[in-house]
Amino acid sequence: MTQPIDAFKTALQFTLKWEGGYSPNDVNGAVNRGITQATYDTYRQSKSLAIQTVSKITEAEVEEAYLELFWKPGKADLMCLPLAIVHFDTSVNFGVTGSTKFLQEALGGVPVDGDFGPKTMTALQQANNLKTAKRYCQCRLDYRQQRVKSTPSHKIFLEGWLNRDKDLLRLISQLNNETSAGGDVAVAETNTATVNQTNPHALEEQGSQEEALSPQLSVNSEKKDKIVEKLAQVINLLEEVVVTLKQSQ
Repeated sequence: MTQPIDAFKTALQFTLKWEGGYSPNDVNGAVNRGITQATYDTYRQSKSLAIQTVSKITEAEVEEAYLELFWKPGKADLMCLPLAIVHFDTSVNFGVTGSTKFLQEALGGVPVDGDFGPKTMTALQQANNLKTAKRYCQCRLDYRQQRVKSTPSHKIFLEGWLNRDKDLLRLISQLNNETSAGGDVAVAETNTATVNQTNPHALEEQGSQEEALSPQLSVNSEKKDKIVEKLAQVINLLEEVVVTLKQSQ
């Protein structure tokens, strides 16, 4: 299932929630909004623009760089929304090849080689659903633990990594309105879930709307009760007429 651009923006909203501002001394060098200097250089060159410090990256450039260098190359547009969100965020964290390996592990039955070939595509078409997205998240959680075991000095980062992965799992778990056709989730419904997660006022507004509707529902219920009562009276009257007619004969 190919998702519209709104799916990308929903995924980007989650990723940017966990990416900080400008940092000149990140592990991967200078980084801003999750975009490294090297990635920004690649983006600027692709646009035939002069290279400049990533500290000057604009919001429009951030969005377009993520779309052109992570979303599209990772083929997230082929996935249902929960899986697309997980795959995109993993592409940002581990690179497109790394995210493909995670996807292959979650799908199962295909080589975990980072090559999005025909076998991976076939496996994706057969399991493009929320269940795969949840397995994908678990693969990330397992990897974090294994990484710290192999490199104990990385334990300082573990809590932050796990918090991000668990938040991702919570988000896609909200997107549980799978269709009987294949587990695809409606974008409009999942966008609502994402907005509600990041904007608590949305829940308050929803509650207010429900309260506004409740008097109308109450009135409709009262009308139904009155109609049922009148029908019962008519039935009783008819029964009395039948009895009277029988007695007169």
